[in-house]
Amino acid sequence: EEVAHSESEENHAVEVILQVGSEHELGYEGIGILELIGQIAYNSAYNQLRTKEQLGYIVSCFTRKTAGSAVGLSVIVQSSTTKPIELEERVEAWLETFRQELADMSPNDLANEAAAIVAQLLERNMKLGDEIATAWGSVVSTSTQGSFYSKPAFDRHRLLADVLTVEGVITEDEESCVEKKPIKSASNLKKEVLKMFDNHIAASSDKRRAIVVRVYSKKAEDDYKHNIGRAGYLSSFEDVRQVKQFLSVWPTAPYWLKTKE
Repeated sequence: EEVAHSESEENHAVEVILQVGSEHELGYEGIGILELIGQIAYNSAYNQLRTKEQLGYIVSCFTRKTAGSAVGLSVIVQSSTTKPIELEERVEAWLETFRQELADMSPNDLANEAAAIVAQLLERNMKLGDEIATAWGSVVSTSTQGSFYSKPAFDRHRLLADVLTVEGVITEDEESCVEKKPIKSASNLKKEVLKMFDNHIAASSDKRRAIVVRVYSKKAEDDYKHNIGRAGYLSSFEDVRQVKQFLSVWPTAPYWLKTKE
């Protein structure tokens, strides 16, 4: 928890981070499914928390990488009228309704969402600068992997697209559609989405790893002070450092790195 530095700051904010796992352990399959959940969640969160509940001007939901190579889903809400604790409660309530939205989606609708991501991943670079930037990004990403894993994964976007390719769904990239083979059916894709949600995002899961960041406006500073020293609340850098000493560490290797035989 933290208090806004500016005396004139009237906004509160909350970020709910739900870790799914290390990207290396998730691999292409897990990263692809998480990206699909994130894409659907963005519109759902904005529609519910921003448009319907009007909690604040800023509402966003997206996949993100935290320290090391841990990846997960993040929900951010900023509000000038609602305090962080209530914002967190509304986010949790939305997650419950979002789970039902996923369950109610037809396999074909889910497959179309996946096809949209595939199209983005396989989109051709129209400028030489874009082509260079894409290739150079793959080269630079090997700089911390050591000499054993120095070969850039130039094909990682295509391999990630393979994970989300569903039979019977055509993407805009016809050339890639000819080359690629569907890996799963739409119904299997839906099962994998619901499985990941139930295992790592649902509040009822014993595998859930969640942390909430709350920022209070100056007017709500007393709420922040009330929680200092309470179990489960981190109110200073020392608190954070103390907790980190007892946490396990996931592999830091990226999802595209293949272990040498």
